[in-house]
Amino acid sequence: MLLGQCIAGSVLKGQRVHSFDSLSPQTASFLPELQREVHADMSFLADDELHGRGSATRDEHIAALFAASQFQALGLEPGGDNGTFLQKVTLPNPLPEDAKQHLSKLEDTPRKETWNAIAILRGSSAPKETVLLTAHLDHLGIGPSVNGDNIYNGADDDASGTTAVLALAHILATGRRPRRTIVFALFGSEEIGGFGNRAFLAHPPVPLASIVANLEFEMIGRPDPAVPAGALWLTGFNRTNLGPELVKHGAHLVNDPHMGQHFFRRSDNYALALQGIIAQTVSSFGLHKDYHQPSDDLRSIDFTHMNDAISSMVAPINWLVNTTWKPQWNFGRKPWHQAIPN
Repeated sequence: MLLGQCIAGSVLKGQRVHSFDSLSPQTASFLPELQREVHADMSFLADDELHGRGSATRDEHIAALFAASQFQALGLEPGGDNGTFLQKVTLPNPLPEDAKQHLSKLEDTPRKETWNAIAILRGSSAPKETVLLTAHLDHLGIGPSVNGDNIYNGADDDASGTTAVLALAHILATGRRPRRTIVFALFGSEEIGGFGNRAFLAHPPVPLASIVANLEFEMIGRPDPAVPAGALWLTGFNRTNLGPELVKHGAHLVNDPHMGQHFFRRSDNYALALQGIIAQTVSSFGLHKDYHQPSDDLRSIDFTHMNDAISSMVAPINWLVNTTWKPQWNFGRKPWHQAIPN
């Protein structure tokens, strides 16, 4: 049974399942529970029954509801619409041409609305400072058949990132209440133009000026042979002082080895960075051939790597949400300085 479902059952029975102010269980004894949760969440999100979580589809909505149920079970504060954990986003009609072109190769189904799942863990002594942890819920859905398979499961892209945010929410919510507020946000429709993150920016659950840093988790389900074993890479590593400082506090982060791919500009973090927010993506995508293919399924996931990747970010993020230090852009490296390469 999924860890979140077990907790939900206790909540429904009126039992207190955790204290935000208790000591954090970030010890080796917690790792088996983390491993079970990671495998269970991935098995749900990347299952064929969710048909690849196509952008702005019923299946993406189910994934958002799944995340919302876990946030609620943890006793987090809703960050969505009308006191809920969901933020409903109406898509433009007609869709932009680039989105229509992207969708023309996929299942012909109505795409009228998308969904974000958002939760808040309010800080103790500095609640007006926020650390934002994000990933995207959607993938391609149903598409052209390849070797008899037309479900583009998106296990690495980005069920792995969504699972990381859910696992971090569990760890951080069941530990000592952090000094800073943490917002956990899972965006819809990243694949067709970032409509989820646009809605988040238009209707944020906390003032945008309060966001000290955003870490997006994108494709951490497999190791990248271009970096040392056990390492993750951070987009825009040289744009800010966030990465080096996280490394000082135990993060296994290195510079993005694929600079020519311009990954800093290719995930939800970029829309936030354009607002001046320190927003970068954690990944271990090694340019594998399963990208945007039906073969990006659970069989391709290296769960040992993924568990280690999530575990390796716990202490650095715990430091970030409890320190008084604030990251800064390096001189001339804000994203609108396009004369300087990524």
